[in-house]
Amino acid sequence: MSSPIKKYSPYYEYENYGNYQDFQKIQPKKRILKVKKRKKAKKNLIASIFALSILTLYGYYICPYNYKHYFRPLVLNHIKNKNIKLDAKPYVLPTWDYLYNSCLFDERLFVEKAQKTKEMTEININKELTETKTKLLELFKKYPQLKPSVFVWEYSTSSGFEINADDVYPSASIIKIPIAFELMRLIDKSNKTDNPIDLSDKRTFSEQFRTLGSGDLQYTSANVDYSIDYLANIMIANSDNSATNMLLYEIGGMEGFNRAMRNLGLKVTSMGGWLPDIEGYNKTTAREMSTILYNIDNPNYIDIKYKNVLKEYLGNTRNIHLIKEKLPQSAMVLHKTGDIGTMLGDSGIVYTDNGKKYIITILVKRPFNDYSARTLIQDASLLIYNDVKSL
Repeated sequence: MSSPIKKYSPYYEYENYGNYQDFQKIQPKKRILKVKKRKKAKKNLIASIFALSILTLYGYYICPYNYKHYFRPLVLNHIKNKNIKLDAKPYVLPTWDYLYNSCLFDERLFVEKAQKTKEMTEININKELTETKTKLLELFKKYPQLKPSVFVWEYSTSSGFEINADDVYPSASIIKIPIAFELMRLIDKSNKTDNPIDLSDKRTFSEQFRTLGSGDLQYTSANVDYSIDYLANIMIANSDNSATNMLLYEIGGMEGFNRAMRNLGLKVTSMGGWLPDIEGYNKTTAREMSTILYNIDNPNYIDIKYKNVLKEYLGNTRNIHLIKEKLPQSAMVLHKTGDIGTMLGDSGIVYTDNGKKYIITILVKRPFNDYSARTLIQDASLLIYNDVKSL
């Protein structure tokens, strides 16, 4: 009887001997991979600890610094104080208040020195109209609260007179005469260049030019184009302040206007504020305003084409209740009025019905809105008209 115990045989325990040999060959490779994984995990742990340390340092030191010096002043404070407007120019440019030679929209600038323009021809009174002047002085005594300034000059005889003609007065809307004069002069001058300007050229009405006071342009929509001719006409005819500001910008703003007046030889006529000039920062004299009117006919400044256009504007003035109010209907007046609380005036060229022609400027300082200044100008104008007509 054979034994139930099986004899040991290596082939019995390892029937797949070939696979065993393969297994023995694979085991070392697995051990190597495990070692590499442990080393890689260790490196990852070190890198994680290092990154965490960097983030901790960044969060503890750098973030608070950035928050304090950058984020809070540049972002949070800007949001919190968005309604506060800080003018940094006095700090960045300490000399900004006194070292400049030009100004545009309240921006002080350094610009190239302007080329000198030939000065205007002055008006010379060869013969004084003494009787007329005496009558006026008597008339003025009826209005002791008023301070009038008068300049009158007649073309054919060079006769005239002046009363306080060099005293400085607020110009009110009469300043629109020299603005129109300078505009015509620049347009005429541009025709001799490669970039001529024409009266038909369009300019866009924007919100920056919209202003209160006289004129209808303030009630219209923005971003609408108007011709220079239309703007200049309503500036004089309707005394439109918004149109005036557009054309003032066209000639270089207040600084451009003031520089032009100095170059033309006018020492007082100047602008200190855009329209409406309720406070009376814009200035002139009766003599200088009359000088501007006199030089409209001067070919050294304006071509006959633009001279006639300017006179047409002055002939369209709708306010006829000052120097024209009491004159005969046959009299023609090319003029521009000015009216603010402290000053009432009118300046223009008058053509009598018998062919005489004279320049007249009457400016009156008054108590605020004193209506008697209007009566004084009307009566003075009629007196002057009758005396000049009889020359």
